[in-house]
Amino acid sequence: MKFSVLANSFIKDFLLFSRVGLLIKPFSNFFLFLSRFAALSSWIHTHKKGIYTDFYSPKRNYVARFKLYEHVSIADELKNEPIDYLEFGVASGLSFNWWLQHNAHPDSRFYGFDTFEGLPEDWHFFKKGDMRAELPEVDDNRAKFVKGLFQDTLLDFLKSHPRGVGKMVIHMDADLYSSTLFSLTTLAPYLKPGDIIFFDEFNVPNHEYAAWNDFVRSYYIPNEVIGSVNNFYQCAFRILPKS
Repeated sequence: MKFSVLANSFIKDFLLFSRVGLLIKPFSNFFLFLSRFAALSSWIHTHKKGIYTDFYSPKRNYVARFKLYEHVSIADELKNEPIDYLEFGVASGLSFNWWLQHNAHPDSRFYGFDTFEGLPEDWHFFKKGDMRAELPEVDDNRAKFVKGLFQDTLLDFLKSHPRGVGKMVIHMDADLYSSTLFSLTTLAPYLKPGDIIFFDEFNVPNHEYAAWNDFVRSYYIPNEVIGSVNNFYQCAFRILPKS
């Protein structure tokens, strides 16, 4: 055991001294993608059975996300119960409006977080500033939009808006690893068993999947996947009690 520890330390330190890492650095993002893609593929094939899913489908149908919302809303009896709905990445407000229209409880509250000035950094095939959108027009006094970076707005929001008595429904459409991970870790102390978390681009290995995976492993968050559409591009989870 002692020899193994010494050998490991020697080899690691020698490699650092040799600067071989500089030769690998240009390929580091590619290797990271391959690692996360392999982990995502393994995760999907482990969780695809026994849930509401269309896996495998050769063509994406983005309208299917509303079928996922409907399935979860019925399964978890969300239609007539008070909820706190928090959406991160509102864009034109299609998902936001769906939940407004499908939950009529007067004590429900709906909050949409977005810069409304586009992506704050490059994402996938999109560049910083892409996906800019106007503030949606919503005729419902239960709804409120919070403009700005999540890192600048969410902490103060949570201090001034205690969660209600009902379930929290979180819609993560933040796209970016950084935005998704920040939002999840900030919300961690407020999560309760039964809360629902949706992802809108879950099967992008280096972003929403990686953020969720790092989050649940770091915070020991027990959860179960309850549905997916578009080959796990949109995915829903339920928070479970800690054992």
